Amino acid sequence: MGVKLSEIKTGQTIKLLLSKDANHLEIDAVIRKHLQEHISLIKLCYESDRTLNFENVKTEVEYTTEEGIPYVWRPAQISSFQVGYILQVANDGIRHNRRECFRVGVSTSGKLFVNGRGAKPVTVRDISLTGFSIADKVRDLNFEEGDQANLYFEDLGYVLDLSGTVVRIEKRDHMNIYGFTIGNICKDLPPYINAKQRHNWK
Repeated sequence: MGVKLSEIKTGQTIKLLLSKDANHLEIDAVIRKHLQEHISLIKLCYESDRTLNFENVKTEVEYTTEEGIPYVWRPAQISSFQVGYILQVANDGIRHNRRECFRVGVSTSGKLFVNGRGAKPVTVRDISLTGFSIADKVRDLNFEEGDQANLYFEDLGYVLDLSGTVVRIEKRDHMNIYGFTIGNICKDLPPYINAKQRHNWK
């Protein structure tokens, strides 16, 4: 059973999931007023001195109930209005199991530390709150699933020091790609992901 947009109480926070080309961005927004069953006036929780343009931007809406149940509305449209933004959805929200955390592209050099092998230069491809992937262009790591390593890199003023376990291996013609789950807590990770999303979106 779905949830109507108008059933979300005013003042509640929703999450806008935005995609354009290869860039992704998450923005929180607050429901200010319901205009119709599927149309609401919202306020973006986003610092900007200009009106944002959502043309040709794939938009989805996510809302988590007080019971912790996530719902998603897709597709959605956002247009600017005199006193904020108008959000319009096509259907009721459906229960959503967000198995994969939001990934953001990185494309930054890093060092991978492997027990007994020292530091290896790698390219960090993407990252989320639960995992990251790296490109091994020299193809000399020869990891197997379950192998562990530590990744260190700096970007946008943040220092990331992550321990990971290999869960995915993809062999290509010119590189090997390894996907890791993150096994430690890194205080810079959440703010870095937010900053990187905004940087990529620009």
